[in-house]
Amino acid sequence: MRAAVQVSLGVKPITIPQTRPPPKRFIEGAEAHQPKSAKDHYRGEFFKVLDIVDAKLSELFNQDDLLTLQKLEETLLSGEIDAAVIEKYPELNRESLSVQLSMFRLNYSFSNSAEAAGIIRGLPVEVRRLFGQVENLVRLLLVVPVSSCEAERSFSVLRRLKTWLRSTMSQNRLNHVAVCHVHQDKLDLLDKKSICKQFVAANDRRRKHFGSFA
Repeated sequence: MRAAVQVSLGVKPITIPQTRPPPKRFIEGAEAHQPKSAKDHYRGEFFKVLDIVDAKLSELFNQDDLLTLQKLEETLLSGEIDAAVIEKYPELNRESLSVQLSMFRLNYSFSNSAEAAGIIRGLPVEVRRLFGQVENLVRLLLVVPVSSCEAERSFSVLRRLKTWLRSTMSQNRLNHVAVCHVHQDKLDLLDKKSICKQFVAANDRRRKHFGSFA
């Protein structure tokens, strides 16, 4: 039945890929493991992938910086000041933060940093100044990037542009081209004819060279 389905769909049967046996000095006399079927082979490969993903995720979420930020958020939510964590941030003053945080938690209820930020944004300017240290604490929590994707994306774009243009442009032009390259979907919505007209009309030299752009 399986063979008939494979033939009807034009699908080749899954086979075990050919692999070179490891050198004898690495197997210490024991026979190298050989999977009995393609299913056993790919099951082993699948579990290898899962192990790598698990290890990388554990490494990502157990970094010292993330643990520090977790303690910083616990400070906001519980009101308990961790001196070792607060000292890492020059924007925060331990004594002032302790007093302001006690007053803030006494008058307002919140369960996360986003709710605390909403409360601060809604305060009158005069009242908001009373909680300057609390505001600094919330700002520190909100500006932390969720991942490194944005930085990696910017770096890859910059590398492509630098390779293509051989670094012959000015910094301002490089910044503008990078923005256009990253946001191509928004760039496609612009009126190209209007942009061309503005470009040609910028000075006499362009008008002489390009003429009227209709």
